[in-house]
Amino acid sequence: MLATSQALEKKRKVEAAHAANPNASNLVEFTPLGAGQEVGRSCMILKYQGKTVMFDCGIHPGFSGVNSLPYLDGNEDVDISKVDVALITHFHLDHCAAVPYLLSKTPFKGRMFMTHPTKAVFHQLIRDFARGAKGSSDEALYTEEDVDASMDRIEVVDFLQTLEVAGGIKITPYRAGHVLGAAMFMVEIAGMRCLYTGDYSRVPDRHLPGADTPDVQPDMVVCEATYGVSRHLPREQREAHFLQRVTDTLRGGGRVLLPVVALGRAQELLLMLEEHWEAHPELQAVPIYQASGMMRKSLKVYETYQEMLNEDIKTLFMHENPFAFHHVTHLKHAGQFDDVGPCVLMATPSGLQSGVSRDIFEAWCEDRRNTVILCDFAVQGTLAREILGGPKDILTKTGGRKKLNCSVAHISFSAHSDYDQTSTFLDEVKPPHVVLVHGEKTEMMRLKGALEKAAAEKEIPRSVYTPAILQTVKVTREPLRVVRVAGQLAEKPPHVGQHLKGIMVSGPAGTGAAGSGAAPQQLLLHPNDLHAYTRLHRGRVTQRQALATDRPFSALRLALEVMFEGVEGSGMLPVSGVKHQRREDPQGASFQGQQLHEQQQQQQDAGV
Repeated sequence: MLATSQALEKKRKVEAAHAANPNASNLVEFTPLGAGQEVGRSCMILKYQGKTVMFDCGIHPGFSGVNSLPYLDGNEDVDISKVDVALITHFHLDHCAAVPYLLSKTPFKGRMFMTHPTKAVFHQLIRDFARGAKGSSDEALYTEEDVDASMDRIEVVDFLQTLEVAGGIKITPYRAGHVLGAAMFMVEIAGMRCLYTGDYSRVPDRHLPGADTPDVQPDMVVCEATYGVSRHLPREQREAHFLQRVTDTLRGGGRVLLPVVALGRAQELLLMLEEHWEAHPELQAVPIYQASGMMRKSLKVYETYQEMLNEDIKTLFMHENPFAFHHVTHLKHAGQFDDVGPCVLMATPSGLQSGVSRDIFEAWCEDRRNTVILCDFAVQGTLAREILGGPKDILTKTGGRKKLNCSVAHISFSAHSDYDQTSTFLDEVKPPHVVLVHGEKTEMMRLKGALEKAAAEKEIPRSVYTPAILQTVKVTREPLRVVRVAGQLAEKPPHVGQHLKGIMVSGPAGTGAAGSGAAPQQLLLHPNDLHAYTRLHRGRVTQRQALATDRPFSALRLALEVMFEGVEGSGMLPVSGVKHQRREDPQGASFQGQQLHEQQQQQQDAGV
């Protein structure tokens, strides 16, 4: 009895909540737990019809320890224990480095998916990250053992493979073109589609194809806004500028530091430098050093997943391994090379906040002959972002000051979408709702304005949102409705996209054919089949009226049309018709009688 009473009370509460907000079940809710009006710690929550999806779970490169994490417990409306599935787009730290923390330190119980290359690189990269944080217990978010344990809970999915998980969530990954294995995820819940782009690029580069364009229209696109309204120069111009800057520095007796992310742009730059050195024998005496063990190990992954690279690289693999570099020396540690003359050195991290790149930068920054080339996006709060502002000196890791005399150049090879790519992509997939994330507030607002203006000029319905962290975007969506088709309309099965014309019967009126039991909730019928499937019947009402008038019938018809101008046909039921006949008085009186004959097919209330 107690259980029954509790169930009834719960039912009453649900009904009361629905009465207060009848659209609650049709509400799409999207909340950034990170990367809302910032770049870093990407982590998003999507909720619809009782299902919850997490996109990405990364750290912020400008912070350390728990301060770098997404706000996993910062919103009372987001319960991590209720997340059904987490989808990780790629292996960069700002998108995946909080995954072991999520799996080992929070009540998350859902499933987790990423592509095969992402999982392969994730294990190596995040283990290396955990090992690097071991020296400071305050900053260590998890252990190497936590990373190993997380691998058992991570499942893999192929590009363009559709899986249904958690009893009604369909997921489909598309190529994102950002790094090897990077995915955009299309999620479908009860007919509602949301596409999360993660980091993506539609422009092919030296080793990766561009992003896919999904062939289905999403209701919502969650899109990166990293570069706002900026437009990238053509790749050929950027490569020429980069190689010229490197060559000029070396000829002037200087050194070139390339702070990079271990995987992604690093491989692109190595391919570029290898080709340039091969074509210029005069440079071959100048060493190119690569100081990341992770970068060296990752090259095996690129060899393993050749089929995911672009056609040019796959063709090269038929003859030799393009990642077996002849002019690049892989260093086991930073102290291995002799720092005695011009060289090119590639090291991590790209933000210069720590590690080998920071050590080399502090050693080289006071020499005017040297150059630092930033090839990736410089995140707010990092030293890389600071030196772009041209300070006279910098704060060292030990707390001292050093003069910034070296040259600093920003030549972006960052595989992020620019304005042209973003606007074209949105025009092609045509979402009515766009949520911008992974961008600094100023750039994000500029992009929002530009996208709204472009949509208005093209008369495209589009709403653009720019939520801050923990700010929820709420969009009401018409739910998917299933209608049964019967009778004449069902004799020939319709094709996809075909419009059907008929009478839709629903509610109390649709109580079945005569003598039958309960009927479907919604039924589409030809008017001639109403009597067979419902208790409704077609009727005809005829009215005759004699009217004495000395005016022409056209004047009377005009008056009737004005009076009934709002009357229209409903579906396949026509509007009323009017006919007239002229009759003379048999006594010959000067009188015109006009008989109005009105035929009307009246549609009974079918609860449509």
